[in-house]
Amino acid sequence: MKHTNHYDSLAEKFNDLWQFSSEYKDFVNQYIHYTLELNSNDTLVDIGGGTGTFTQRLAQEAGLTKAYCVEPSPKMCCEASLLDGIEAICTDAEGFIAHHLSYTKMLFKEVIHHLAERSHLWEQVYQQLPLQGKLLIITRPQEVEFPFWQKAKDAFKSHQPPFSLLQKELEHAGFRVNILSDAHTFQLSKEDWFTMLRYRFMSDLSDFSDEEIDEGIKEIDLLYSDAYLEIKDYLLFITATK
Repeated sequence: MKHTNHYDSLAEKFNDLWQFSSEYKDFVNQYIHYTLELNSNDTLVDIGGGTGTFTQRLAQEAGLTKAYCVEPSPKMCCEASLLDGIEAICTDAEGFIAHHLSYTKMLFKEVIHHLAERSHLWEQVYQQLPLQGKLLIITRPQEVEFPFWQKAKDAFKSHQPPFSLLQKELEHAGFRVNILSDAHTFQLSKEDWFTMLRYRFMSDLSDFSDEEIDEGIKEIDLLYSDAYLEIKDYLLFITATK
């Protein structure tokens, strides 16, 4: 997984930076429970789980006895290791697979664009999962509707694999694939959004210089005159079942 150093620099601020509403987090959380069908007998693996807050919440709500937060950024993983009820492992998806640990459900939440060599990974996950085991990819379409400037939109599109390719890869590995899509709309102040952009809250922004970020913010400011931005986030929920 790429951009480890980028996330190291955000580790202590990440939970505060991600200013999306609690309703947004509930929206995503409910889809995870629905698509993965989490229950107390499951062992969950959250690949790229960051600071572990989502992993911990899912584990608590489903009554899981075992949940792994797998995170390649050492500083992010250190934050996750402080949380009760989950086990933080500092590695990437391939590194976790090499541990040959037992699990029944696997989550890739907004991290799939960091995985360059996926086909072999899907084959290994398919072999390790039990019958009716599931993996869930949460991602976005290549055309994002965030209030980005144009070059940021272009960067996002170039990093994001099309969902049709992901479906083809998973089916080739043997999975039965189902795709759901939904959108959540919420408001955020320009001030908070611009702060998130300056800290490069998404890895797609990591290659932009401070000057380019500032120019992008000026572009956004001209496009949106109100003090609050209406943000619509389209998400794709790709469920693969063995």
